[in-house]
Amino acid sequence: MATLKAHMQKLIEQRDQLIKEMEAIKNKIAGFELAIQLLESDGKSPEIPEAQGRRSNVKTAILDLLKEVGTTGLNAQTAVEIAARRGINLDRGSVSSLLSRLKKDNVIEYDKDRYRLPQFGSHFQRPSPDRSNAFN
Repeated sequence: MATLKAHMQKLIEQRDQLIKEMEAIKNKIAGFELAIQLLESDGKSPEIPEAQGRRSNVKTAILDLLKEVGTTGLNAQTAVEIAARRGINLDRGSVSSLLSRLKKDNVIEYDKDRYRLPQFGSHFQRPSPDRSNAFN
Protein backbone atom coordinates (compact mmCIF):
# COMPACT_ATOMS: atom_id res chain seq x y z
CA MET A 1 0.00 0.00 0.00
CA ALA A 2 2.83 2.40 0.84
CA THR A 3 4.44 1.58 -2.50
CA LEU A 4 1.22 2.48 -4.33
CA LYS A 5 1.04 5.81 -2.51
CA ALA A 6 4.70 6.51 -3.30
CA HIS A 7 4.16 5.74 -6.99
CA MET A 8 1.01 7.88 -7.05
CA GLN A 9 2.85 10.80 -5.42
CA LYS A 10 5.73 10.48 -7.90
CA LEU A 11 3.31 10.53 -10.83
CA ILE A 12 1.56 13.59 -9.43
CA GLU A 13 4.89 15.38 -8.95
CA GLN A 14 6.00 14.55 -12.52
CA ARG A 15 2.66 15.74 -13.90
CA ASP A 16 2.95 19.00 -11.91
CA GLN A 17 6.46 19.55 -13.26
CA LEU A 18 5.21 19.04 -16.81
CA ILE A 19 2.44 21.59 -16.21
CA LYS A 20 5.05 24.12 -15.07
CA GLU A 21 7.19 23.41 -18.12
CA MET A 22 4.15 23.72 -20.39
CA GLU A 23 3.34 27.12 -18.89
CA ALA A 24 6.92 28.28 -19.44
CA ILE A 25 6.82 27.15 -23.07
CA LYS A 26 3.48 28.92 -23.62
CA ASN A 27 5.02 32.13 -22.25
CA LYS A 28 8.04 31.78 -24.54
CA ILE A 29 5.78 31.28 -27.56
CA ALA A 30 3.76 34.36 -26.61
CA GLY A 31 7.01 36.32 -26.41
CA PHE A 32 8.04 35.17 -29.87
CA GLU A 33 4.62 36.03 -31.28
CA LEU A 34 4.86 39.54 -29.81
CA ALA A 35 8.35 40.00 -31.26
CA ILE A 36 7.15 38.81 -34.67
CA GLN A 37 4.21 41.22 -34.54
CA LEU A 38 6.55 44.10 -33.63
CA LEU A 39 8.88 43.29 -36.50
CA GLU A 40 6.03 42.91 -38.97
CA SER A 41 4.47 46.22 -37.94
CA ASP A 42 7.70 48.17 -38.53
CA GLY A 43 7.84 49.40 -34.95
CA LYS A 44 4.16 50.43 -34.74
CA SER A 45 2.12 49.08 -31.85
CA PRO A 46 1.09 45.53 -32.64
CA GLU A 47 -2.59 44.73 -32.79
CA ILE A 48 -3.90 43.18 -29.62
CA PRO A 49 -5.85 40.01 -30.38
CA GLU A 50 -9.56 40.46 -29.73
CA ALA A 51 -9.59 37.86 -26.93
CA GLN A 52 -6.94 39.80 -25.01
CA GLY A 53 -8.53 43.17 -25.69
CA ARG A 54 -11.88 42.20 -24.23
CA ARG A 55 -12.45 42.02 -20.54
CA SER A 56 -12.48 38.32 -19.74
CA ASN A 57 -15.12 36.54 -17.75
CA VAL A 58 -13.49 35.94 -14.36
CA LYS A 59 -15.53 32.83 -13.57
CA THR A 60 -14.70 31.21 -16.91
CA ALA A 61 -11.02 32.09 -16.54
CA ILE A 62 -10.86 30.61 -13.03
CA LEU A 63 -12.67 27.42 -14.01
CA ASP A 64 -10.34 27.02 -17.00
CA LEU A 65 -7.31 27.47 -14.74
CA LEU A 66 -8.67 24.91 -12.28
CA LYS A 67 -9.06 22.39 -15.12
CA GLU A 68 -5.53 23.06 -16.28
CA VAL A 69 -3.82 22.73 -12.89
CA GLY A 70 -5.71 19.53 -12.05
CA THR A 71 -4.84 17.97 -8.70
CA THR A 72 -2.29 20.70 -8.00
CA GLY A 73 -5.13 23.12 -7.38
CA LEU A 74 -4.71 26.84 -6.87
CA ASN A 75 -5.45 29.72 -4.56
CA ALA A 76 -6.41 33.32 -5.38
CA GLN A 77 -2.83 34.57 -5.58
CA THR A 78 -1.72 31.71 -7.86
CA ALA A 79 -4.71 32.27 -10.14
CA VAL A 80 -3.92 35.99 -10.45
CA GLU A 81 -0.25 35.25 -11.23
CA ILE A 82 -1.00 32.62 -13.89
CA ALA A 83 -3.63 34.84 -15.50
CA ALA A 84 -1.23 37.81 -15.53
CA ARG A 85 1.35 35.74 -17.42
CA ARG A 86 -1.36 35.20 -20.04
CA GLY A 87 -2.20 38.87 -20.28
CA ILE A 88 -5.41 38.56 -18.26
CA ASN A 89 -5.77 41.10 -15.46
CA LEU A 90 -7.67 39.66 -12.49
CA ASP A 91 -8.32 41.38 -9.18
CA ARG A 92 -7.14 39.21 -6.28
CA GLY A 93 -10.14 40.16 -4.13
CA SER A 94 -12.59 39.26 -6.87
CA VAL A 95 -10.85 35.94 -7.46
CA SER A 96 -10.82 35.16 -3.73
CA SER A 97 -14.52 35.99 -3.44
CA LEU A 98 -15.35 33.93 -6.51
CA LEU A 99 -13.41 30.90 -5.22
CA SER A 100 -15.24 31.12 -1.88
CA ARG A 101 -18.60 31.37 -3.62
CA LEU A 102 -17.82 28.42 -5.91
CA LYS A 103 -16.84 26.37 -2.85
CA LYS A 104 -20.04 27.35 -1.04
CA ASP A 105 -22.04 26.33 -4.12
CA ASN A 106 -20.19 22.95 -4.21
CA VAL A 107 -18.75 23.68 -7.65
CA ILE A 108 -15.18 23.30 -6.35
CA GLU A 109 -13.50 21.78 -3.28
CA TYR A 110 -11.12 23.38 -0.79
CA ASP A 111 -8.33 21.34 0.81
CA LYS A 112 -6.05 23.23 3.19
CA ASP A 113 -4.85 26.11 0.99
CA ARG A 114 -5.86 24.98 -2.51
CA TYR A 115 -9.08 24.93 -4.48
CA ARG A 116 -9.74 22.10 -6.95
CA LEU A 117 -12.48 20.87 -9.22
CA PRO A 118 -14.26 17.85 -7.69
CA GLN A 119 -12.71 15.43 -10.20
CA PHE A 120 -9.27 16.54 -8.95
CA GLY A 121 -10.16 16.72 -5.26
CA SER A 122 -8.39 15.06 -2.35
CA HIS A 123 -10.39 11.84 -2.81
CA PHE A 124 -8.89 11.57 -6.30
CA GLN A 125 -5.31 12.01 -5.08
CA ARG A 126 -5.36 9.56 -2.22
CA PRO A 127 -7.30 6.36 -2.80
CA SER A 128 -8.64 4.85 0.41
CA PRO A 129 -7.22 1.53 1.63
CA ASP A 130 -10.55 -0.29 1.20
CA ARG A 131 -10.63 0.62 -2.53
CA SER A 132 -7.23 -0.91 -3.16
CA ASN A 133 -8.31 -4.17 -1.52
CA ALA A 134 -11.18 -4.45 -3.98
CA PHE A 135 -8.69 -5.38 -6.71
CA ASN A 136 -7.14 -8.29 -4.76
